[in-house]
Amino acid sequence: MILEYVVIAAGIFISHFLNGTNTLEIWGNKPDFMVLFVLFFALRKGALAGLWIGFFGGLLSDSGLGGEIVGNVMTYKIGLHSLTFCLMGYLIGKFARSAYHENYLSITLYSLVITLVTRVATYFLFSLFFHENLSYSIFSTSIYNAIIAPLFFYLLGKLYRLEQVEA
Repeated sequence: MILEYVVIAAGIFISHFLNGTNTLEIWGNKPDFMVLFVLFFALRKGALAGLWIGFFGGLLSDSGLGGEIVGNVMTYKIGLHSLTFCLMGYLIGKFARSAYHENYLSITLYSLVITLVTRVATYFLFSLFFHENLSYSIFSTSIYNAIIAPLFFYLLGKLYRLEQVEA
């Protein structure tokens, strides 16, 4: 049981590392592997796994944002990705598992819609609590995630040896 958590934590760190690299950048657009990782586990293992993986993956993503000086105060943006990934993981695991089918079209559509909704929610929270981030890509990242999601899901399924669990 502990080994399973260690392997999932390693996957979270690898997803975070892949988000930080420019190796898969195409014309200034990068995929969001953390969204795909949370989506995979929410669909495969359910709401509770999606909740916790989303929370810890989001905290790790937030830690990469760093701080910003506003006036004379240093502010950190901890909790933006964590909240959206956590909610996304729980809601997908709770309500969308029954409609999910393991095929190319289903994976592509789920990743497109979920990435789009998650990125819009994160952008809204960022704008609400800090300022508008004009460099935050929403549509291009969603399309990129939709294109690579079937391969990513296939690799994660083989790596974690997870078959789709019935809801």
